[in-house]
Amino acid sequence: MRELWHAAGRAAGDPAKRRVALVGILISAPTLAVGALLSHLVSGEGVSGIGRPLQFVLAPLCRAYEEGADIALLGYVTLQGLLLALVWSFYGGALQRLAAVDLTQGRREEAPAAYAFAARHWRGILGAKVALLAGAVLPLGVAILFAHLARLDGWLGGVFLALSIVVAVVLGFLGVFVLLAWVVGGLLTTSVIACEDSDSFDALSRSFGYVGAGPPRFTLWRLALFGGVLIGSLWRGLRVLLVLGIALACLRAGAGAEAVTHVERILKALGTPAGAERLALSWADYLAACVAGLTLFGLTATWLADLIARLGCARMALYLAMREAVDRMPRTHLASAPEAPAFQDAEAAGFEEVSRVGDA
Repeated sequence: MRELWHAAGRAAGDPAKRRVALVGILISAPTLAVGALLSHLVSGEGVSGIGRPLQFVLAPLCRAYEEGADIALLGYVTLQGLLLALVWSFYGGALQRLAAVDLTQGRREEAPAAYAFAARHWRGILGAKVALLAGAVLPLGVAILFAHLARLDGWLGGVFLALSIVVAVVLGFLGVFVLLAWVVGGLLTTSVIACEDSDSFDALSRSFGYVGAGPPRFTLWRLALFGGVLIGSLWRGLRVLLVLGIALACLRAGAGAEAVTHVERILKALGTPAGAERLALSWADYLAACVAGLTLFGLTATWLADLIARLGCARMALYLAMREAVDRMPRTHLASAPEAPAFQDAEAAGFEEVSRVGDA
């Protein structure tokens, strides 16, 4: 286990893994915006506030929470979860394949080969994610719908209210059980497919089988591996904060504190036409605000890419350790799809032509 712990840390430093994770992050940002746009259009809000992406994505969630619209809140979370699951079924599969080749074979896989693997298996990875998501969300949705019967007038509403309490507790327990199972064992599903070249059923059965075979051992190894992830990610995050602090100090010293404060006001005014008009913004002001926003996003995205790469390698190391402990399968085992047979003519394959047989 100690060897795997160090190997996972070394594998996470591979630039190819970080690039794959970074591309996934860059795709996830507009994906969340698309999900928010669909929610805004359905609710009739339109595209107001799209200039402030983070607020635009969080607005449907906050609105549903403030209005007490539980079904809308659950639907929005499910929509965004499905969209992100679709994106990371491909990029997560590619990242896990890179980690699998590195930790089992001791070599660095090329990103195009990992993308080709993900293109073959993203449906299986997505199927496992959707099955776990449905198992956690559907019981809660049924409990909410049943509780709506308590809105009926008269004694019938009181009866359904009493029944809905029991139904909510039972289905809530089921949803929490599936959610905890997802948190505990579901993190291995992509690792199974990436290492075994298998499908979603095998991913789910292996993951929960390995967790059930030794929960204390699984928990201890998980804490050790993800503790290493926390150490490495925290160190990189501190470096990013140090870079931001030095850059801000240089800007204040050179351009002056007023210029920095002006850029902050511009960032706060984006997406609010009244605030923009009050500040009398020019195109140069917008340019400075866009550069500041993109720089901050880029630094945050690179840190997240490093964190995701470390998590991917830790998950693969955890799977390999559990597989070796439970199935006694060597760490170097890596399943791959058989290569297509090369084309050969009859003579190269060893078959003589009919005319030559007759001559003999």
